[in-house]
Amino acid sequence: MLMRVAGRIARLQLAIALAGAAVWALAGGLTAALAALVGGGISAALTFYFAARLGARGRNADPKAVLGAFYRAEMMKLFLGTGLIFTAVYVLRDNAVPLVTTLAATLTAYWFVLLGDID
Repeated sequence: MLMRVAGRIARLQLAIALAGAAVWALAGGLTAALAALVGGGISAALTFYFAARLGARGRNADPKAVLGAFYRAEMMKLFLGTGLIFTAVYVLRDNAVPLVTTLAATLTAYWFVLLGDID
């Protein structure tokens, strides 16, 4: 179930990234659209990473082990996210606004999917 929910979140994040790239392509050109895609891609990649790390525990794992895996995966996701965002903003510094705004917009995917039916 975790991978299914993560897949729905990541697909929605990619759809938001594509929509953001289209908006930024009209507003700022192809480089801005690329930056928007990078921002959305970072968000989706981090979602898949977290789900894969947590899902590797299996269904019948000890609850304490799952909680430990959750904390480790979340911390690594924060470190990876910080590094990826810092690097992307540095490389695409002339188009940091499309990157950051699209990345922020993709975070709403969690809200949309988790408020829906996830069973």
